[in-house]
Amino acid sequence: MKKSTSGLCPVENRAASIDKGAVEVAMVEEDVLFESNQDMSDEWILYYYPRFPGRAEFVRLVFVEAGVPWKECGLDGPSVWKLICGGEMPGYPHFAPPVLQKGDLQISQTSVICKYLGEQFGLVPDSVEDRIHAEQISLSCHDYIAEGRLSFHGIHPQGPYLSQKEATQPYIDRFVSERLPRWMKYFERVLSNNQEGKGFLYGDKLSYADLALLHIVRATEAQFPEAFKAADYMQNLKDFKLRMEARKNIADYLRSDKWLGFSGDSMM
Repeated sequence: MKKSTSGLCPVENRAASIDKGAVEVAMVEEDVLFESNQDMSDEWILYYYPRFPGRAEFVRLVFVEAGVPWKECGLDGPSVWKLICGGEMPGYPHFAPPVLQKGDLQISQTSVICKYLGEQFGLVPDSVEDRIHAEQISLSCHDYIAEGRLSFHGIHPQGPYLSQKEATQPYIDRFVSERLPRWMKYFERVLSNNQEGKGFLYGDKLSYADLALLHIVRATEAQFPEAFKAADYMQNLKDFKLRMEARKNIADYLRSDKWLGFSGDSMM
Protein backbone atom coordinates (compact mmCIF):
# COMPACT_ATOMS: atom_id res chain seq x y z
CA MET A 1 0.00 0.00 0.00
CA LYS A 2 1.38 3.41 -0.97
CA LYS A 3 2.21 5.70 1.91
CA SER A 4 1.03 9.28 2.00
CA THR A 5 3.69 11.90 2.58
CA SER A 6 1.54 13.25 5.38
CA GLY A 7 2.11 10.20 7.56
CA LEU A 8 -1.62 9.44 7.46
CA CYS A 9 -2.66 6.41 9.43
CA PRO A 10 -3.99 4.01 6.74
CA VAL A 11 -7.76 3.89 6.65
CA GLU A 12 -7.47 0.19 5.92
CA ASN A 13 -6.69 -0.22 9.63
CA ARG A 14 -10.13 1.11 10.50
CA ALA A 15 -11.79 -2.28 10.85
CA ALA A 16 -9.10 -3.49 13.19
CA SER A 17 -9.56 -0.40 15.31
CA ILE A 18 -13.31 -0.24 15.56
CA ASP A 19 -13.80 -3.98 15.96
CA LYS A 20 -11.62 -4.05 19.07
CA GLY A 21 -14.62 -4.85 21.22
CA ALA A 22 -17.94 -3.56 22.35
CA VAL A 23 -17.96 -1.01 25.12
CA GLU A 24 -18.40 -2.83 28.40
CA VAL A 25 -20.00 0.00 30.27
CA ALA A 26 -23.63 -0.87 30.79
CA MET A 27 -25.85 -0.39 27.75
CA VAL A 28 -29.42 0.77 27.85
CA GLU A 29 -32.13 -0.01 25.35
CA GLU A 30 -34.20 2.76 23.79
CA ASP A 31 -37.48 1.47 25.17
CA VAL A 32 -36.01 1.42 28.68
CA LEU A 33 -34.92 5.05 28.32
CA PHE A 34 -38.26 6.42 27.25
CA GLU A 35 -40.97 3.98 28.30
CA SER A 36 -39.90 2.59 31.66
CA ASN A 37 -41.02 4.06 34.95
CA GLN A 38 -37.67 3.11 36.45
CA ASP A 39 -35.95 6.01 38.25
CA MET A 40 -32.83 6.79 36.20
CA SER A 41 -32.26 10.28 37.62
CA ASP A 42 -28.86 9.34 39.09
CA GLU A 43 -27.48 7.78 35.90
CA TRP A 44 -25.42 9.60 33.30
CA ILE A 45 -26.32 8.40 29.80
CA LEU A 46 -24.18 9.31 26.81
CA TYR A 47 -25.72 9.29 23.34
CA TYR A 48 -23.25 8.87 20.51
CA TYR A 49 -22.55 6.71 17.50
CA PRO A 50 -21.17 3.30 18.51
CA ARG A 51 -17.84 1.61 17.84
CA PHE A 52 -15.53 4.61 17.47
CA PRO A 53 -14.47 7.32 19.94
CA GLY A 54 -15.38 10.47 17.99
CA ARG A 55 -16.24 13.67 19.79
CA ALA A 56 -17.77 11.72 22.67
CA GLU A 57 -14.25 10.75 23.74
CA PHE A 58 -13.78 14.23 25.19
CA VAL A 59 -16.73 13.48 27.47
CA ARG A 60 -15.66 9.96 28.36
CA LEU A 61 -12.24 11.13 29.51
CA VAL A 62 -13.84 13.50 32.03
CA PHE A 63 -15.89 10.63 33.48
CA VAL A 64 -12.83 8.37 33.50
CA GLU A 65 -10.56 10.83 35.31
CA ALA A 66 -13.28 11.69 37.83
CA GLY A 67 -14.00 8.01 38.48
CA VAL A 68 -17.69 8.55 37.78
CA PRO A 69 -19.65 5.79 35.99
CA TRP A 70 -21.68 6.49 32.89
CA LYS A 71 -23.71 4.46 30.43
CA GLU A 72 -23.56 4.41 26.66
CA CYS A 73 -26.98 4.61 25.04
CA GLY A 74 -26.53 1.25 23.31
CA LEU A 75 -28.19 2.33 20.04
CA ASP A 76 -26.86 1.76 16.54
CA GLY A 77 -25.76 4.66 14.35
CA PRO A 78 -28.99 5.15 12.36
CA SER A 79 -31.02 5.05 15.57
CA VAL A 80 -28.83 7.68 17.20
CA TRP A 81 -29.14 9.90 14.13
CA LYS A 82 -32.92 9.48 13.99
CA LEU A 83 -33.31 10.10 17.71
CA ILE A 84 -31.17 13.23 17.95
CA CYS A 85 -30.69 14.70 14.48
CA GLY A 86 -34.19 13.65 13.45
CA GLY A 87 -35.70 15.33 16.47
CA GLU A 88 -37.37 12.28 18.01
CA MET A 89 -35.66 12.58 21.40
CA PRO A 90 -38.06 13.97 24.01
CA GLY A 91 -36.96 17.11 25.79
CA TYR A 92 -34.81 20.01 24.68
CA PRO A 93 -33.90 19.94 20.93
CA HIS A 94 -30.35 19.03 19.92
CA PHE A 95 -28.55 19.44 16.60
CA ALA A 96 -26.19 16.46 16.80
CA PRO A 97 -24.61 14.00 19.22
CA PRO A 98 -23.02 13.69 21.65
CA VAL A 99 -25.89 14.34 24.02
CA LEU A 100 -25.58 13.72 27.75
CA GLN A 101 -28.65 12.96 29.83
CA LYS A 102 -29.21 12.75 33.57
CA GLY A 103 -32.85 12.60 34.60
CA ASP A 104 -34.62 15.47 32.85
CA LEU A 105 -31.37 17.28 32.10
CA GLN A 106 -30.06 16.99 28.55
CA ILE A 107 -26.93 18.73 27.25
CA SER A 108 -25.33 18.82 23.81
CA GLN A 109 -22.30 20.56 22.29
CA THR A 110 -19.22 18.67 23.44
CA SER A 111 -17.38 21.61 24.95
CA VAL A 112 -20.47 22.61 26.95
CA ILE A 113 -20.85 19.06 28.27
CA CYS A 114 -17.19 18.89 29.32
CA LYS A 115 -17.29 22.25 31.07
CA TYR A 116 -20.46 21.27 32.94
CA LEU A 117 -18.99 17.93 34.04
CA GLY A 118 -15.74 19.62 35.02
CA GLU A 119 -17.71 21.92 37.32
CA GLN A 120 -19.71 19.01 38.73
CA PHE A 121 -16.63 16.85 39.42
CA GLY A 122 -14.21 19.55 40.60
CA LEU A 123 -12.11 19.41 37.43
CA VAL A 124 -11.84 23.16 36.95
CA PRO A 125 -9.09 25.66 37.79
CA ASP A 126 -9.33 27.64 41.01
CA SER A 127 -9.22 31.22 39.78
CA VAL A 128 -11.79 33.00 37.61
CA GLU A 129 -9.10 33.98 35.12
CA ASP A 130 -7.88 30.40 34.78
CA ARG A 131 -11.44 29.15 34.38
CA ILE A 132 -11.95 31.55 31.49
CA HIS A 133 -8.70 30.42 29.91
CA ALA A 134 -9.63 26.76 30.43
CA GLU A 135 -12.82 27.30 28.46
CA GLN A 136 -10.83 29.13 25.81
CA ILE A 137 -8.44 26.19 25.40
CA SER A 138 -11.24 23.63 25.49
CA LEU A 139 -12.97 25.42 22.62
CA SER A 140 -9.67 25.66 20.75
CA CYS A 141 -9.20 21.89 21.10
CA HIS A 142 -12.61 21.32 19.54
CA ASP A 143 -11.85 23.80 16.76
CA TYR A 144 -8.65 21.90 15.99
CA ILE A 145 -10.41 18.54 15.75
CA ALA A 146 -13.17 20.04 13.61
CA GLU A 147 -10.63 21.53 11.20
CA GLY A 148 -8.68 18.29 11.02
CA ARG A 149 -11.81 16.27 10.41
CA LEU A 150 -12.90 18.59 7.61
CA SER A 151 -9.68 17.96 5.71
CA PHE A 152 -10.80 14.34 5.29
CA HIS A 153 -14.07 15.54 3.80
CA GLY A 154 -12.83 18.34 1.56
CA ILE A 155 -15.21 17.56 -1.31
CA HIS A 156 -18.32 16.71 0.66
CA PRO A 157 -18.22 17.75 4.34
CA GLN A 158 -20.87 15.20 5.34
CA GLY A 159 -19.93 12.46 2.88
CA PRO A 160 -17.94 9.34 3.84
CA TYR A 161 -14.17 9.68 3.67
CA LEU A 162 -13.82 6.58 1.48
CA SER A 163 -16.09 8.12 -1.16
CA GLN A 164 -13.65 11.04 -1.60
CA LYS A 165 -10.39 9.50 -0.46
CA GLU A 166 -8.22 10.50 -3.44
CA ALA A 167 -9.86 13.86 -4.07
CA THR A 168 -9.51 15.04 -0.49
CA GLN A 169 -5.87 13.95 -0.03
CA PRO A 170 -4.52 17.43 -0.97
CA TYR A 171 -6.63 18.92 1.82
CA ILE A 172 -5.19 16.40 4.29
CA ASP A 173 -1.63 17.09 3.14
CA ARG A 174 -2.15 20.83 3.51
CA PHE A 175 -3.59 20.37 6.99
CA VAL A 176 -0.57 18.32 8.05
CA SER A 177 2.01 20.66 6.54
CA GLU A 178 0.44 24.00 7.48
CA ARG A 179 -2.35 23.87 10.01
CA LEU A 180 -1.22 21.05 12.31
CA PRO A 181 2.10 22.75 13.14
CA ARG A 182 0.42 26.09 13.78
CA TRP A 183 -2.10 24.54 16.18
CA MET A 184 0.44 22.35 17.98
CA LYS A 185 2.90 25.21 18.41
CA TYR A 186 0.11 27.25 19.96
CA PHE A 187 -0.87 24.47 22.37
CA GLU A 188 2.80 24.00 23.22
CA ARG A 189 3.02 27.69 24.18
CA VAL A 190 -0.12 27.42 26.29
CA LEU A 191 1.13 24.36 28.17
CA SER A 192 4.58 25.92 28.63
CA ASN A 193 2.98 29.01 30.15
CA ASN A 194 2.46 27.13 33.44
CA GLN A 195 5.38 25.52 35.29
CA GLU A 196 7.43 25.52 32.08
CA GLY A 197 5.14 22.86 30.66
CA LYS A 198 6.01 20.24 33.27
CA GLY A 199 2.58 19.99 34.92
CA PHE A 200 -0.99 20.88 34.05
CA LEU A 201 -2.38 23.81 32.11
CA TYR A 202 -3.38 25.79 35.20
CA GLY A 203 -1.70 25.73 38.60
CA ASP A 204 -1.21 22.33 40.22
CA LYS A 205 -4.69 21.09 39.39
CA LEU A 206 -5.92 18.94 36.50
CA SER A 207 -8.94 20.38 34.69
CA TYR A 208 -11.29 19.32 31.93
CA ALA A 209 -9.13 21.42 29.59
CA ASP A 210 -6.15 19.14 30.31
CA LEU A 211 -8.27 16.16 29.29
CA ALA A 212 -9.32 17.87 26.07
CA LEU A 213 -5.67 18.62 25.31
CA LEU A 214 -4.75 15.00 26.01
CA HIS A 215 -7.35 13.78 23.54
CA ILE A 216 -6.29 15.99 20.66
CA VAL A 217 -2.60 15.14 21.11
CA ARG A 218 -3.47 11.43 21.14
CA ALA A 219 -5.69 11.86 18.07
CA THR A 220 -2.89 13.67 16.26
CA GLU A 221 -0.37 10.93 16.99
CA ALA A 222 -2.81 8.19 15.98
CA GLN A 223 -3.86 9.86 12.74
CA PHE A 224 -0.52 11.26 11.61
CA PRO A 225 2.18 9.14 13.28
CA GLU A 226 5.04 10.20 11.01
CA ALA A 227 4.27 13.90 11.27
CA PHE A 228 3.85 13.58 15.03
CA LYS A 229 7.17 11.81 15.46
CA ALA A 230 8.96 14.42 13.34
CA ALA A 231 7.44 17.39 15.21
CA ASP A 232 10.38 18.67 17.27
CA TYR A 233 8.48 21.77 18.35
CA MET A 234 6.08 20.08 20.78
CA GLN A 235 8.19 18.15 23.27
CA ASN A 236 6.26 19.42 26.27
CA LEU A 237 3.04 18.22 24.67
CA LYS A 238 4.52 14.80 24.01
CA ASP A 239 5.71 14.53 27.62
CA PHE A 240 2.33 15.79 28.84
CA LYS A 241 0.61 13.04 26.87
CA LEU A 242 2.76 10.36 28.53
CA ARG A 243 2.16 11.77 32.01
CA MET A 244 -1.59 11.93 31.48
CA GLU A 245 -1.77 8.43 30.01
CA ALA A 246 0.04 7.13 33.11
CA ARG A 247 -2.63 8.42 35.51
CA LYS A 248 -4.30 5.39 37.05
CA ASN A 249 -7.87 5.86 35.88
CA ILE A 250 -6.83 6.85 32.39
CA ALA A 251 -4.25 4.05 32.12
CA ASP A 252 -6.82 1.48 33.22
CA TYR A 253 -9.34 2.83 30.74
CA LEU A 254 -6.92 2.78 27.80
CA ARG A 255 -6.02 -0.84 28.58
CA SER A 256 -9.65 -1.90 28.73
CA ASP A 257 -12.22 -2.75 26.09
CA LYS A 258 -14.03 0.45 26.99
CA TRP A 259 -11.46 2.27 24.89
CA LEU A 260 -12.56 1.64 21.30
CA GLY A 261 -9.45 2.77 19.42
CA PHE A 262 -9.28 5.49 16.80
CA SER A 263 -11.17 4.79 13.60
CA GLY A 264 -8.27 5.45 11.20
CA ASP A 265 -9.66 8.53 9.44
CA SER A 266 -11.05 12.00 10.21
CA MET A 267 -9.10 12.19 13.52
CA MET A 268 -11.97 10.25 15.07
